[in-house]
Amino acid sequence: MKKALIVLFALAVVSPVLAQDVFEGPPPIAVAAHNQVVAFLDLDEDQVAAWDEMYIFHRDAEQPVKEEMRILEAELKEMVEAGDPDPTTVGELVLQIADLRAHLGEIHMTYHEDFMALLDEDQARRLGFINRADRVQKIIPAFKLFELIRRR
Repeated sequence: MKKALIVLFALAVVSPVLAQDVFEGPPPIAVAAHNQVVAFLDLDEDQVAAWDEMYIFHRDAEQPVKEEMRILEAELKEMVEAGDPDPTTVGELVLQIADLRAHLGEIHMTYHEDFMALLDEDQARRLGFINRADRVQKIIPAFKLFELIRRR
């Protein structure tokens, strides 16, 4: 009986993942996250359409840069694992990877600035709240540990 329950549980967990390959479009979790952002910021239809377009442009701009980084990082790892790598070549690869990382940062910053330009003052304030919450999220467990956050 226990084995049957384990098998059923495993199928219940794996089935949704396998079923996602059948459907086109973004995974349900991405759709839900998109809808939460739209609702929380109270974006109108024009803002949503503009955001969707800029997100696709942003994602498409990042992909080749990320792929190039993966290739260079794999090459660097292979050189180091082979033993006694040429320091000049290693240095060049490290600098190329750093340049690509900086380029990714520029792509993201442009996306973020373009998104911020879509927002009115109230929406920008709401997004600011989320940014502040993200910064403090990692220290909240420390405050909870010492019971400095009120229990509900």
